[in-house]
Amino acid sequence: MAVTFDAQFSDQLFSRIVQHSLWERLPSSTPLKWLKPKVDKEGIIRVGGRLGNANVSEEVKHPIVLSSKHPLSALLVMHYHQVLLYAGPQLMLATIRQKYRIIGGRNLVRRTYHQCHKCFRIKPVLVQQSIADLPTSRVTPSRPFATCGIDYCGPVYIKSPVRNRAPTKAYIAIFVCFATRAVHIELVSDLSTPVFLATLRRFVARRGRMSEIHSDNGTAFKGAANELHRIYEMLKTNQADRKQIQDWCATNEVVWRFIPPRAPNFGGLWEAAVKSAKNHLLREIGHANITYEDMCTLLTQIEMCLNSRPLVPIPTDPADLEVLTPGHFLVGTSLQAIPDRNLCDIPDNRLTHFELTQKRF
Repeated sequence: MAVTFDAQFSDQLFSRIVQHSLWERLPSSTPLKWLKPKVDKEGIIRVGGRLGNANVSEEVKHPIVLSSKHPLSALLVMHYHQVLLYAGPQLMLATIRQKYRIIGGRNLVRRTYHQCHKCFRIKPVLVQQSIADLPTSRVTPSRPFATCGIDYCGPVYIKSPVRNRAPTKAYIAIFVCFATRAVHIELVSDLSTPVFLATLRRFVARRGRMSEIHSDNGTAFKGAANELHRIYEMLKTNQADRKQIQDWCATNEVVWRFIPPRAPNFGGLWEAAVKSAKNHLLREIGHANITYEDMCTLLTQIEMCLNSRPLVPIPTDPADLEVLTPGHFLVGTSLQAIPDRNLCDIPDNRLTHFELTQKRF
């Protein structure tokens, strides 16, 4: 009994037979085998898969398979690169895969993008210079803030306590310790030398007298350095009528070092601290105006967050209790740590392992 097939069924049967025979003949080492290829009526190899019944075009269901080593693939990728207005590798690859499946296409797309002359001229690759050694002040052990750097950021606007009065400008002074990376933040009203000297006095009263200060060539910093040097010269030139404390201050002048003009890369340590402080400040208040008390409180909390950042990679061992932070050098523990009980009067046999560790250390 003869059996007749319609044309559509015959084509599907032929495609399945060819696909099955092609799949069997492919070696296991070729990447083409993972695409389950099929051959259409025109003899073009396409991607197989299970989307034969999907209500989409044939090109989407079964993209044409190409090799990244063929010149046609390179011309095709360059064509899409120009049509997509010199797009990046991700956009090019996503658009090409709507019609074509290039084996090794990701590397071909990246190579085409990096070899494009227009893209290279617009976004050139900068020369990577070798990093120099750290200065002596960065690698010499010292107490916190004995050697520090300072920078200003701002302005920020302080809301006036009087209603309907315009907000006033203020600035943020950030001190960074060279040895421990600890941060101290002060709110200043302007950029004048007297105001900065008052800020410096508050800093010394809380953190102790420093031996060396680094800063850029700002006018406020230059004026403060000149003012301190005049005081130093005045105390140094006076003779027996000066007190002993004045002589001690004269012989212990603070060394002020300026980085070269127009070279902010020399102040990367305090520039990084300014960036971190701005991130917290902008995310908390944005461009809103707050009162002086609220700004001082917020800056103090930002200082606490910066001094609680880990200095070393966070360990994965559960036996390690805390990671080293700048707060350990300031108060002996992290500023975010939970206060511990006083366990000195409790015998060791009544303590857990965690409490015994806290008692010993």
